[in-house]
Amino acid sequence: MKNSIYLIAILVLTSCSCKKTTSQKLIAALESDCPKDGTCTVEVLDNKKLNVKQDEFGSIYYELEDNFDTKVVKYKYSRTVKGNLQDAGYREEIVFEIENTLKDISLTDSDIQNTKMLFGRFCYCKGQTGNYKVSKGNLIFNSKENTIDLDFKVTEVPQIITKIKLSLK
Repeated sequence: MKNSIYLIAILVLTSCSCKKTTSQKLIAALESDCPKDGTCTVEVLDNKKLNVKQDEFGSIYYELEDNFDTKVVKYKYSRTVKGNLQDAGYREEIVFEIENTLKDISLTDSDIQNTKMLFGRFCYCKGQTGNYKVSKGNLIFNSKENTIDLDFKVTEVPQIITKIKLSLK
């Protein structure tokens, strides 16, 4: 009798399990150099859509939406601030959208906007801060090597980052 209770308890405990879901999350590794006076990070946001908007003053901004067949790649360079200086921060961001089904991409100049790419410059730089659409450069995604090469230029504001190479794993 005792053995049958143990057997039933073991069967009940081993037969119950939570439904396990696995999702492949892409990790991006930065292969290009980061300026020595700051830090660079890159992240891939799965199943997100980049929604580019413009406010009543003409400034461009973006929002991320969930549950889409695209992913958003976000690169950020932040200059290291020495001490506790007010308004000394400087940051550049590049954000763009790619399909979840990673296939070869080769875009040049205005075709880069197929990815909704934005360059953001954030600092205490009067009249030279905010997000700008990228429409000059080259974006290449090699699906065989899982690499993204970006070489770009914005004409509206000065920029530090002009080339990025990422490896997706």
